[in-house]
Amino acid sequence: MKKKLRKIMLIIIIIGICLTMPFPIIKNVKAVAKTIQLGAAENLPAYVGQTFFTTKKTTSGVYLYCVDIHKDTAQNATATLVGERDAGLAAIIRNGYPNKSFTNDKWKDYYITQTAVWWYLDNTTGSSNLGEGFKTNAADPYNLRPYIKKLVAIGEQARKEGYPTTELDISVNDPSMTLTDGYYVSNKIKATKISNLSSYQVSLENAPAGSKIVTDSNKETTTINANESFVIKVPASKVTDNNLKITVVATGTASVYKVYEYAPGNNMQNVIPCVPEEQKVTKTDKLSLELTTSKVSIVKIDNKTNKPLAGAKLVLKDSTGKTLATWTSTVNAHVVRNLPAGTYTVEEIEAPKGYKLNKKAVSFTVQSNSKEVKVTFANEAKEVVVNIVKIDSSTKEALAGAVLVVKDNKGNVIVRFTTTTEPYVLTDLEDGTYTVEEESAPAGYKTSYDKVSFTIDDDHLSHQIEIENYKEVPVPDTASSSILFTLLGIGIIGVGIRYIRKYGKI
Repeated sequence: MKKKLRKIMLIIIIIGICLTMPFPIIKNVKAVAKTIQLGAAENLPAYVGQTFFTTKKTTSGVYLYCVDIHKDTAQNATATLVGERDAGLAAIIRNGYPNKSFTNDKWKDYYITQTAVWWYLDNTTGSSNLGEGFKTNAADPYNLRPYIKKLVAIGEQARKEGYPTTELDISVNDPSMTLTDGYYVSNKIKATKISNLSSYQVSLENAPAGSKIVTDSNKETTTINANESFVIKVPASKVTDNNLKITVVATGTASVYKVYEYAPGNNMQNVIPCVPEEQKVTKTDKLSLELTTSKVSIVKIDNKTNKPLAGAKLVLKDSTGKTLATWTSTVNAHVVRNLPAGTYTVEEIEAPKGYKLNKKAVSFTVQSNSKEVKVTFANEAKEVVVNIVKIDSSTKEALAGAVLVVKDNKGNVIVRFTTTTEPYVLTDLEDGTYTVEEESAPAGYKTSYDKVSFTIDDDHLSHQIEIENYKEVPVPDTASSSILFTLLGIGIIGVGIRYIRKYGKI
């Protein structure tokens, strides 16, 4: 009992191993028919010696050939598949009728092909379909024997070689790609092994949109001739990952013509047709992109601290002045990939807050073998200086004691201060318009109600502001003046009265 169990387990293991073995890459697409229908036969004359026979065809018109001349021909019957015959028979039929003509007479051509089959079988299997006279000196008024012998030789050579095997292999030995005219172009790829295929199909998996296959003749196609090479072109604008892996799939489909033997039964002639068997072979390989691409990192920095600055609006242009990209800087570098070799400029159209606009473009060059280019674009911080001084309108000398207030364009108070004989200095004002107003004047001067405005921007960073004050004019004491004039008048009147009394008349 134990021995039986061990045998059973061994069989199970063997079956499991067989099931886990990889399937072959060649697939027979079209299965061989299990039966064929034989049609009517036609008698042929004895073109060579005394050998005559009939033609054989299926009801669908496919020509058949007999393997035994000594048996009768079956007609209008069903023949069943016996098995596969060798490549020599297939070569004879493929190089004989109806595929090729020797005499421009179909019956003579069929006769040549059928007798070549029998002659070949006599030579390779020991059968005796044809006598020595047929093969040597029997009457041959139409000179068919040389054609027959030639077909036999073709069959014997094909028997040595066997049926062709459909093979296809491609290998991407050098996966690097070069940037050319906006495309990453692979090195040339060619089938390293190919047989029984005049061409094959190539497709791409995991390739960016717009990728294409181009042959030596600069033809964009997916069909590659057996002796032809091709390249893969990937649009640079679609590449965002330098570790992109593309799968190249090559598929070839070929027809291998094989001969199968069918038996009609009742001891009638077995027949052989030559039928195409479609074989499909597929090969894949990975194309790991090793891009000779450019990676340009552009960062905006403070010219003194070298720290990155956010908020600058920058534009990238090529050598013709064409704008390629526009962006606003962040504290991280802005990365531009896949620029072709050439010279480029970065220009600033808006400065970060608190910095002067850098009007000088920064240039850089991408070489054909550039892997990485780093560009820094510096900005200078604004040095805002506003000097405010109160002066005498006549002497232009500085006045102390005035209370002034500076407001922004929304009326918010920026600073309130009392003047001295030295200018009051304001710095670090943001861009905008401001006003200076006087709340109280220095002693002995009239208050000024004028508002002095000034603007801070990239072109107006410093201002010298002078606010004039006029001295006050003293006002006379009217009460004292009246007494003085009254006393003066009384004195004048008294002098007049004394004159009249002395002289008695006016």
